[in-house]
Amino acid sequence: MDVAVPQLRLHPYRLNVYSHNSMRFSELRNANVLLYFPHGFGDWVHFSRILPLLEPSNRYWMTRYGDDNIALMDRCTYAKPVYLGINGTQNGDGAKFANQHFGLDYESLDGRDRELKLPDSIAEFCERERIDAMLWTSFPEPNGRVPYPYHTKSRNLLRYLTPPERGGSALAAPLTSTLRFEVDSFVTGWVEARLKNLLNLRGRKLCLIARNGYTAIGKNWGHRFREDLPPGRRREGEECRDFMRLMRRKDDRWTFLVIEDRLFEGDDTMRSRDLQAYSYAEIFGTLDQPMIPFGLVMKVLVSMADLAVGVPVGPYHLCMAHPALPTVGIWIEHLPSWFEEPREGTIHVISRNIRDGALDRMPGSFFTRSNLRYRSSYVETRIITGEQVLAAAEQICNV
Repeated sequence: MDVAVPQLRLHPYRLNVYSHNSMRFSELRNANVLLYFPHGFGDWVHFSRILPLLEPSNRYWMTRYGDDNIALMDRCTYAKPVYLGINGTQNGDGAKFANQHFGLDYESLDGRDRELKLPDSIAEFCERERIDAMLWTSFPEPNGRVPYPYHTKSRNLLRYLTPPERGGSALAAPLTSTLRFEVDSFVTGWVEARLKNLLNLRGRKLCLIARNGYTAIGKNWGHRFREDLPPGRRREGEECRDFMRLMRRKDDRWTFLVIEDRLFEGDDTMRSRDLQAYSYAEIFGTLDQPMIPFGLVMKVLVSMADLAVGVPVGPYHLCMAHPALPTVGIWIEHLPSWFEEPREGTIHVISRNIRDGALDRMPGSFFTRSNLRYRSSYVETRIITGEQVLAAAEQICNV
């Protein structure tokens, strides 16, 4: 039976509202700015890397419909979270509350005064903090089309939000995420208790796996090129199962938490008691349940993990933002230079499909530029096998 969506209490409010397209946001000084960011979990991670390069005389807060993403900004010193009390990582534009994008039309935004329909809690926040302006960016995907030093999604946005001299030499080095991985002790205790009681994690090693996303399913590990596998082994995700099996042969203490946000069944899930593989949804609940925000839970998991493996989706990007977690990237339709900043303790496995499609020849495709060095290895197969990912993991951690 469908549950009716509660009606939000909305409050008319007027603000100067910018989009990045107008190019006028970079002129703003000494303002209190609400950053409206109705984008995915990984996009919030990416955006955290450029916050220090925004105009320093302004103060910044961030919001959207969906506290699961907003929670990533908990304790961030560059932009503070503004919660709505509503969870959800997807469909975060307010449409299901009959308040899509606070009633704004993106194409008309040029920094002038606009009337918004704000949930009461945000309207009260704006009054209390004397918010002067709002920025709403569409956060465009360059997908390799923009050359160094604006090659990633977040670096590309800097061209619209800051004057050219702002980035300067900072763009020649990796941009560090401003996310803080410390969370309230209650959250840490709650996550640890569920892992110990439901996974029997004591004395085990934890590997996080982000195998699939939703924006481009061709990047999912074990989805495309089933015909490249022998008959009888062409199931969805077979390469991931092989990887877990090989890891447990090396050390049977490995336990796997696959970041599946719902209870998939059959070939669509990696859950397996034989492989000590569990899904996020079965341990922490699906993301449409009113539990602790996903962003806070993921921060604890990333801090606890011994290894992470993933394709370019939100949880993987959060693992890459952690300064110390050994992380293996799996790239089937994209390249790391399109999204990530390099760091120690990471390695990227690149499918032959990248070369077959000449994606490595695009302006934003590279492995070394200035002080940016992505540790990577091409494989001679279109699929990325469990053996290939194991070999990569062995180069960055003790498996």
